[in-house]
Amino acid sequence: MKPLQILRAWRWLLALSLTLASAQAAPPAYQDLYAHPEQAMPVQQHWQLQPVSAPEARWADIFMFETRFDPRLMDRVRWLSLNPGQNAGLSPALFDALEGRTLFLSPAARSLCGGRWQVVRVESISNSSVNNSLQPATKVWLVQYKPNGKLEATTAYGRVDAQGDWAVPPLTCDGRTTNAVYSADAVAYLMPGDAKPLASDLRLDLVFAQPGLRDARGRWLAPVPPSDITTAQWMDYKKQIVTPGSTGSGLIDPQGRMVIPFIFGDLPDATAQRRIQLCSNAGLRLLRDARTPRVCRWQRLQRSQGGAALRPAVDAASGRWGYQNARGQWVIAPQFHEARRFRHGYAVVSALFAEDWRPPGWQDEWPMIRQYWRMGRYWVAEALVRNASTSGEWALRVGLMNDAGQWLAPLPQYPLQITVPSPAGGRNGLYAQMLAAHLPPLLGRNVEIKHLPDASVADYDRVAAQGGDRQVLFTAMTLPRGGIPGLHQGPPIDVALRSLLPVTLVASQPLVLAIDSTQAESLGIDSTDAMLAYARANPGRLRVGTGDDGWIGQLAFAELVARSGVDMARVVFPGRYPDSDVVTKAHAVELVLAPVNGVATAVRRGQLRVLGTTADPAHPQSLDGVTWPTLGSHASLAGLAVYDHFILWAAANADAAANRELQQAVAQLLARPEVKKQLQDIQAVGGGGAPESLLALEAQMREQWLRAQALTER
Repeated sequence: MKPLQILRAWRWLLALSLTLASAQAAPPAYQDLYAHPEQAMPVQQHWQLQPVSAPEARWADIFMFETRFDPRLMDRVRWLSLNPGQNAGLSPALFDALEGRTLFLSPAARSLCGGRWQVVRVESISNSSVNNSLQPATKVWLVQYKPNGKLEATTAYGRVDAQGDWAVPPLTCDGRTTNAVYSADAVAYLMPGDAKPLASDLRLDLVFAQPGLRDARGRWLAPVPPSDITTAQWMDYKKQIVTPGSTGSGLIDPQGRMVIPFIFGDLPDATAQRRIQLCSNAGLRLLRDARTPRVCRWQRLQRSQGGAALRPAVDAASGRWGYQNARGQWVIAPQFHEARRFRHGYAVVSALFAEDWRPPGWQDEWPMIRQYWRMGRYWVAEALVRNASTSGEWALRVGLMNDAGQWLAPLPQYPLQITVPSPAGGRNGLYAQMLAAHLPPLLGRNVEIKHLPDASVADYDRVAAQGGDRQVLFTAMTLPRGGIPGLHQGPPIDVALRSLLPVTLVASQPLVLAIDSTQAESLGIDSTDAMLAYARANPGRLRVGTGDDGWIGQLAFAELVARSGVDMARVVFPGRYPDSDVVTKAHAVELVLAPVNGVATAVRRGQLRVLGTTADPAHPQSLDGVTWPTLGSHASLAGLAVYDHFILWAAANADAAANRELQQAVAQLLARPEVKKQLQDIQAVGGGGAPESLLALEAQMREQWLRAQALTER
C-alpha cells in the first residue's frame, strides 16, 4: 500500500470562529411570542464581568443592571440578581459577591420534559416570588412542542442551583406552574450563617451629600463627587427623580440670562459684595425632609450692572412674572413663577426646574451615584443614568466595583461564526447550516456562516494555536489527527491539528458501494455475493473508484479488499469521492465508493445500483423507504464498518468549560426529533458525545487504519 497523501483532505477543514457582538436587540413584546411561538428566540448571549480601570470606564456598560432587591438586606446578600436593561442584549444573571462569578441558566436547563418545552428567553431574576429563604426566582419564556405538532408559548418562574440547573423547574411536565414550590438546593440570596461583608481598604465619604469612594491614600475613585455646590444640588435634585412641574430658585442678570440655575430653594438676594449663599443637602439619607442636614457655601458672582430700572410684574393672561421698564414695556418676558427686584445687577427668580441645564463640562453618560453598599468582597453602587441601555431616559441602575477600585463591565461572549473554507454546498455546508439553525437557542448567541474556499496553512496554525475561547474547528479530517507515521504523509498543518482539543462528534456518515447498472447487467452482479464471486473469478478485473488518498474511501476500499481476500483495482479520482458521471457516463470504473449525496441522484435515475453500505449492520441506511444492505452483514466482510466523521475541535488554549458547554449544546440539538430526521434523510448518524468519547473514537480509527494496512500487506 503506498503512502497516503492527505494534503487535499486538510483543505476542507472548517473553522468556526467567535466574533464580537456589537448589535443590541430589544426584547419582543409578549404578544409577538404568543402569536408566533414558532419564531423561537435565542436565549440572550452569556457574559462575564470584566474589570475596567477608571480612565476607560464605560459607564453605559457598567450601569445597566436592575437589582430588584430590598437595599436594607444588601449587607447580608451573597448573590445579586443583575437584570440588564431592555436594550442591553444581555441575559439576566446572578452574581456571587464572595466568589466573584456570574451564574447563568445552564444549557442543560434550557429544555424541559425531554425537549418538549424549550426556554427561548430568560427575562429576569428577582425576588418577586420569594420564600423565607430568599430564593431568587428566574422568569423565563417557554415554547411547548405539543404532540399534535402545534406550538404554545407561556411564561413561568423557576429556581436554579449553584450550577445553573433547575432546582425547581418553571413548569411540571403536565404544564402546572411551580411558583409556590421551594427547594433546599436552590440558590438563596443571603449569606450563609453569620457571614458578613468583608473589610475593604476603600471607604465611603461624602461631598455635599454626594457619595464617593476613597482609596487608602485618600484619593477619590471615579466617579468623583462634585466639589461645586451648584453641581451637587443639581445632581441631588435629579437623583430624587424630579417630577414634571417642579420649581426651583435661581439668579438672572438684566438681560434675562440664567446665572445660577433654577435648582435651589428660597435664595437670598445678592449682597453688596456680589456674592450669594447657596445651600444644599448633606448626609446619606435619600429621603429629604425638614430634618435633612444642610450645608451652605458662599459663591462669588461676576460684576454686573443694570436692572435697577426694571420692575417685576405679573402678566394677567398667563399669571407668569417678568420685568418691565418705566414705560410698562416687557424687557424680560413673563416666564417665572416668582420674581424679586434686581440688587447689584442680579435678581432672584423662581421657575421650572432647569431640566436642560448641565454643569459646565458635564457629559450625559456620567452616572449620578445615589448610594453605595458593601456586599461580600464587592461594592454595589446605585446611580441615576441616561444612556443607550435606558432608551435615552433617566433610570435607576446599579454597577459593581471590586476592592482594587475597578468597575466591572459585562464582557459579552462572542456570536458563533462558522467559517467554511470551501464553496457553499456539499456536506460541510449542510452540517454548518444545521448547527446555525439549531445552536442559537442553546448557546444564547447568534450563529453565522461564512464560506472561505481558500485557507492557508498559516490560517490553520493561527486558529489552532491562538483560537482561545473564540474559535473552534469543525472538520471531516481523517482520524487520527495528522495520520499515522509510515502510513500517512501529512502536510505542514499536522502539528497544529495534533494540538487541538476535542469538543464533540457532530455526525458520522457511511459510504455507499454502488455499481454501474449497465455493467451490473452485463457482468451479472446484483448483490455483494455476486460481486465477490466475480472478483474471485476475475482477479483485478473490477475497478473501484474512490477519492484522493487520505479520504475515508481509501480506508473503506482497504477493508473491503483485506476482509474479503479478493483482488480489485482501486482508481483514484480528485477530491473526496468520484463524481457519479465517471461511472454512469464515462464508465471509467465499474464500482464506486461515495457518500449517499454523491450517488443518490444516479440511484434514483436507475443509473447506479447499490450493493451495500459501510454502515454498522445494527444501523442500516435507507433511501426513499428502501433499506440498503450493509457490507458488514456479509459473512466474508464481518466487522466492516467505516464512517466519515464530522468533528468539532477547539484550539489548544481554549477553556475546558466553554468546550463542555458547546458539547452539551450540540448533544441537545442532535437529540431533537427534527434533527434526527434531517440526519436520517442524508444517511448520517448523530454524535454529541463527551470529549473523552471523541478521543476514544480517534484511538479506534488509529487501530482501524493499522488493521487495514496489516490485512492489505499479507
